[in-house]
Amino acid sequence: MKAYIVTIIGATLLAAMAGILAPEKWRSYVQVITGLVIISCIISPVTTVVKSDIFRGFDSVEENIENNERLQTELVMEELKKRVCEDIEARMEKEFNLSVRADCDIRVDGEGAIEGVDGVRVYGDKLTDRARDRLCEVYGLEPYEVENE
Repeated sequence: MKAYIVTIIGATLLAAMAGILAPEKWRSYVQVITGLVIISCIISPVTTVVKSDIFRGFDSVEENIENNERLQTELVMEELKKRVCEDIEARMEKEFNLSVRADCDIRVDGEGAIEGVDGVRVYGDKLTDRARDRLCEVYGLEPYEVENE
């Protein structure tokens, strides 16, 4: 810090002497140039800060944000899958008096956005055609996407 202050004082004294010794018609040019020298001496510590690794680690912050977004999408998908399976089981029991356990797949696009139900597997009682059609209607599936195992 001491060397920094001495440098600024030295540059200021040299600028003052150059301004005094310079001829009158050149004085304004000399003041501009010496002003630039003084400003560069003042901001020289900024270059050492910029060259240092104060921004090191910010890449990992961006990676953590991306990982959190992926984790959040996975958690939402698991919750949606759980609720869809519960809905299928309740719907089959209520509407068709079938005792089933359900499992499903969730369709996700390339960016991680949930698009809907991709397929359903039903275990337990055999599905009737009406029950299969009802699942297709509710979840936007084709009959071959509803499996009865």
